[in-house]
Formats: sequence, C-alpha cells, structure tokens
Amino acid sequence: MSYAKFDDGFADHPKVRRLSPHAFQLHVAGILHCSRWLTDGVIQADSVPDLVRKFRPSAVDELIAAGLWRDQAGLAYVIHDYLEWNDSRAQVERRRAAKAERQARWLEKRKHDDTGDDL
Repeated sequence: MSYAKFDDGFADHPKVRRLSPHAFQLHVAGILHCSRWLTDGVIQADSVPDLVRKFRPSAVDELIAAGLWRDQAGLAYVIHDYLEWNDSRAQVERRRAAKAERQARWLEKRKHDDTGDDL
C-alpha cells in the first residue's frame, strides 16, 4: 500500500478551485490511481474512463486546459508536478524492500530467541 499526498491547501489552489466538480473528482482519482499503481504520475488514456463512476470526457479537457494534466499524444496523461508531492515508484519500492528486510531480521531474531539457540 502506498499513500497519495495532498497539501492541506490543495483544494484552494487557483487551478484546482476553478475546476468543475467532475474535473476535480477526476483529478483526485487520477492522483490516487498513480499512487496505487506506482505510475510516477502517468495515467494511460484507456484507464481514465474507469477512474470515476460518471466519466465525462470534458473533465479531461478541463484538466488539460488548467495545466493540471498534460496530454501525451492521446496515449497517456501526465499529472503536473505529481513527483513534487508524491513518492516515485523507485522510492516506494526501496522503502518496501527495507521494510521486508527489517521484518525478516526481526523474525529471524525472534526465532532464535524462542528456541534459546543463542544461549
């Protein structure tokens, strides 16, 4: 599991505040999608309609016009400054690997402590 990060002033930013409710919802859903799937802020175009229940193509146009999303030749969209606020795939994977290593060491130590092997 990873987490998306939102500044507490996110909704008050002029670019965001001017969005319609549909574009706002799509933008937030897009950020959450990128965080969940570790895409570094890239959303494949064919995934966009599945991000919200009542998808409206005009919401994508609105996000592009606001400078929040950048169109990649109709194949994908890049969320502006995603990596400024959220961890990259590489950062998340390093953190997960370090956690797994810590847990393995802890389990190994506990196994030895329970059996009394180090006495």
